[in-house]
Amino acid sequence: MNVTGIIAEYNPFHNGHLYQLSYAKEKLKADYIIVAMSGDYVQRGAPALLPKHIRAEMALLGGADLVLELPAQFSSASAEFFAEGGVSLLEGTGAVTELCFGSEEGHVENMLLIARILTEEPEAYRTLLRQHLKEGRSFPCARNLALDRYLRASSLPVSVETASRLLSSPNNILGIEYCKALLQRKSSIKPVTLKRKGSGYHEAELKSRQAPSATAIRTHLQKSPKDTDTSPLKELMPEASLRLLESSVKRNGYLTESDFDLLLHYRLLSLTPEQTAEFQDISPELARRIQNRLNDYQGFSQFCELLKTREITRTRIQRGLMHVLLGIRKTPEKIPYARVLGFRKDAAPLLKEIKKRGILPLLTRPADAPELLSPGALAFLETNTRASNIYESLLCHKEGRAFSHEYQKPVVIL
Repeated sequence: MNVTGIIAEYNPFHNGHLYQLSYAKEKLKADYIIVAMSGDYVQRGAPALLPKHIRAEMALLGGADLVLELPAQFSSASAEFFAEGGVSLLEGTGAVTELCFGSEEGHVENMLLIARILTEEPEAYRTLLRQHLKEGRSFPCARNLALDRYLRASSLPVSVETASRLLSSPNNILGIEYCKALLQRKSSIKPVTLKRKGSGYHEAELKSRQAPSATAIRTHLQKSPKDTDTSPLKELMPEASLRLLESSVKRNGYLTESDFDLLLHYRLLSLTPEQTAEFQDISPELARRIQNRLNDYQGFSQFCELLKTREITRTRIQRGLMHVLLGIRKTPEKIPYARVLGFRKDAAPLLKEIKKRGILPLLTRPADAPELLSPGALAFLETNTRASNIYESLLCHKEGRAFSHEYQKPVVIL
């Protein structure tokens, strides 16, 4: 059985994602596709635009066979932990043979070589990295400079220019982290990359007849949400996904960072600097900075911009604040279960294979968790459940409907 794994956010699902799923089916000859998809929070430290079950339905309609949840502890983490979580989840199924991801590079060989250096950390490279970190540079900047100098002094078959290109593009960086995670786990899963087509990852402008960035779609929706014209998206999203998006927009059923403005402010006001520093991605220095600038707080996005420094990127701050809000104190070493968000009925042989070979409990009903999971795994599930219930509480308030607990959400079956 040839099973392709994909790690994604689908925030929201667009034609670029459809192309990747089609590539897995047609070029990689995948019998089945398993998607490890971010739950209600995404890697840049923000809420997903649409709830996870709607995005899971989009994925299934687009060609995925099984969608598993990447819990908030990993989905809202830095690229390294995000990748580690996704890889460990796919490997835990015992069924995935290939990991397919998009990149600006389009070739996996150089990505694997860079990943090996970053994984093994030769002494010369480690010395350079420490030096640049002591200079007060952010970790991504220090890593890039150290790798540049290390490659210039080495005889490795990859140019400094290639390495610089790989480490300056978001999908390339994430691809390298996927390769690192596979190498560290000595995984039998083969990495495969396809060249990203269309708009750049951070491109905020919609371009006709071109695979968009999810950022551009979100930006378009946020300009004037109450009377947003979705017609420009018809050429950029599969019809089924667009229908689900339009339905959500009409009933106000989506979230952005601004929906968390008051909740985050309340949370920060209730903590001391020492308590704030207990959460993932919050250093003591950042915790003090947060407390010192609380009187200037106007909203989630504004506060992230206010706190940004040369040493601390806005993305890290955004992730840190989200972790404070969700109560995530650290990213665990592994995911202890595989939570099913949705599957296709004709994927029954795949589910049978996972139950036979998988090393993670397959969780279709969270209410069954006490019978299937260890105490530690239950605590992990509870943290993610609390995060999803926070998302749901804000969403149902915005839509004007009754609250639905995480345990009441049915699996999507097509």
